[in-house]
Amino acid sequence: MTLLAVACGLGGCANGGAVANSYAMAGGGGGATVAFESIDGPPPQVFDRMVGVLDSESKLRNLSIVSREGQAAYRVRSYLAAEVNRGRTTIAWVWDVYDANQQRALRLSGEEPAGKAGRDAWTAADDLVLRRIAQAGFSGLNAMVNGTAPADEPPPAAAPALRGPAVAAAEQASPAPDAFNVSSLSYSSR
Repeated sequence: MTLLAVACGLGGCANGGAVANSYAMAGGGGGATVAFESIDGPPPQVFDRMVGVLDSESKLRNLSIVSREGQAAYRVRSYLAAEVNRGRTTIAWVWDVYDANQQRALRLSGEEPAGKAGRDAWTAADDLVLRRIAQAGFSGLNAMVNGTAPADEPPPAAAPALRGPAVAAAEQASPAPDAFNVSSLSYSSR
């Protein structure tokens, strides 16, 4: 039942529409409250599976996922993109995490190798790939909530230019004077 409410509630997110009285996800737990404002990028079948994975992973981490319209300590806008390079699919992801004052508190991003590319790169985004994305995102979010997020690291040395679309860029956030000061956190399995 929860999964049905979750999928129906987030249905408007994939297309950028707002659904009255919709739920981003429903869950229990006594930890920090989180609302997923949107999950942009994936086709409907991947979107639906991602919602289910986020629901199960949030429960494992004691994060309460609440309605988009409800009060939440943090709001997440998520973006996914599938890229094919040399016959291999990579799913790039970004979570922009906003605090209750609608200020971006954290940007989490990463890339997950998804295997051989077929006719549709999204077919490589199986449940294991989606679960790794959710785990990395929730780990970063939990680290911020618990005050254990690593300090900003200097940017890596410039890599040779890759062909393909640019997916996301990290920007320096301007936190409030007393806010937690992390602007980006990236995960990679390389």
